[in-house]
Amino acid sequence: MRLKNELHRFLDPLMAWRNGREWRSKLADLPDGEYRVPFDVPYVPQFASPERINDYIHHGYDGTHDPNWAVFGSTDPQDYAFWSHRVCALAVIKMAIEAHQPHNAAPTLWQLTQAGLAEGGYVVRDAQGRWVDEGWYFTAQIKLAAQYGLHLKGYSYASPFGICYHVWQGNLVAATVAPELGEQKPQTHRYGGHSVLLHGFRWQAGRPTHYLLHNPSGRYPELQAHAWIPAQKFHQAYAYRFAAFITEE
Repeated sequence: MRLKNELHRFLDPLMAWRNGREWRSKLADLPDGEYRVPFDVPYVPQFASPERINDYIHHGYDGTHDPNWAVFGSTDPQDYAFWSHRVCALAVIKMAIEAHQPHNAAPTLWQLTQAGLAEGGYVVRDAQGRWVDEGWYFTAQIKLAAQYGLHLKGYSYASPFGICYHVWQGNLVAATVAPELGEQKPQTHRYGGHSVLLHGFRWQAGRPTHYLLHNPSGRYPELQAHAWIPAQKFHQAYAYRFAAFITEE
């Protein structure tokens, strides 16, 4: 697995550069400025108490002691404590649902977790009982989004220019990044493993300079909701995969 990740780390940017030519062409005449999707995007943390996220990640904070654990939607704090570390992708989907359907009752993260498990979206143990602990598989994410009228279109070997293009077109973008993007001083030795929701960018001289995003597990407030991330920092953490949320007509 480590070798595979290392190969992706070097091959993905090369493939993305080639595949990104069309997006670069479409953005060639984009004026300098700040661009955002044309609607409000609520922030949803994957942990019940966003002010405790740094403690969850770095100090082993026990989620069963979180006074806000019931916000997750489960009736058992043990369920919350286990799944809250594993629902970044579902928090991103929940944000997209709330953004596109602001007047409807949104599902809780626990409801999305149960629905995703019903679609085979996450495997904790295999048929032999061995610990696997992996997901959320993209096919399940597509089905979850579709339940709420959203079409989720995925891209691999995807240039960051594609993110800018979709946001410019008014689409929210879920990007795969290293979890350390949520740190003040990221460690970029990991590749992928986390999802963030992009809803804006700044553009200068034909390229992005900053990205505006919601990070479900940003360690500090300035790295959680409406976080402006310098392009260089984002690109270091980016795993060259993203999916655009498109409202079904």
